[in-house]
Amino acid sequence: MSQPRESLTTCVASATGPATTLLSCARQLEESGLMGAARNAYLAAALADETPNGRVELAGFQFRSECFDEAACEYESLLGLAAETRDARLAEIARHNLAAVLRRTGQSARAMTLQGRASEETLSARGELEPADLTGRALDAIDQSDFELAENLLLRSLAVEKAQGNLAGQATDCANLGSLALLRGDNAVGIRFLARAYHLHRKLNDRLNAGTDLLNLAEAFQNASRWSLTSRCLRRAISQFESCDAERSLNTARTRLREVQQVQGVFKRDPLLN
Repeated sequence: MSQPRESLTTCVASATGPATTLLSCARQLEESGLMGAARNAYLAAALADETPNGRVELAGFQFRSECFDEAACEYESLLGLAAETRDARLAEIARHNLAAVLRRTGQSARAMTLQGRASEETLSARGELEPADLTGRALDAIDQSDFELAENLLLRSLAVEKAQGNLAGQATDCANLGSLALLRGDNAVGIRFLARAYHLHRKLNDRLNAGTDLLNLAEAFQNASRWSLTSRCLRRAISQFESCDAERSLNTARTRLREVQQVQGVFKRDPLLN
């Protein structure tokens, strides 16, 4: 249900030469929903770049398009490169983002280990945890059913992101706070946070996470037996996932919509249930 933060890419060396142009092109293509062309541009940039930046960007794209095996391989390779070059910041970024991928593929134990190592490196280098570390630790706490700790960490992260004016970070934190509220059975709070996350993700043109917000909103409305709103959210989620080639989430949304439509059909056929 929850959303990882996978964009911890700042402070990596800037792309070099043609890679800069290719990365700019790749981002524009992705923004336009031309995912196949964007993938080719990210691959070309990674090959052309003399720094790790192109590969970090490629792995981020693979994550956003739900190619989790490819993203994991790229982050594993970047970890190896960081060890060879003794690049502490690259190692931190690779561990953090690999942990995000592992959470999405159900490998929570290894994700927690990597997140702990990344957080240690952040503390050692800067003396305090960054919002991305707080979010990662919160998601690990959710996996351990420590909802109170998770809420505390997410609220801390959200406060920092608001102070820094980081809309993407605020969207992630609101989405996770909304998902956490649903896990705790608080639909009203969940809907408020998820609606805020959805509007921010739409503003940022983050189709994958906007679709995920809609999936979670559909769950909240289903919990309240508001079937029309549930269907509407799922249809919009399908549109978002189609536009970013998120096949896993797209299949989930389609399956859930069919199930909801079956329930709606029962209500329409049996007047005693109206």
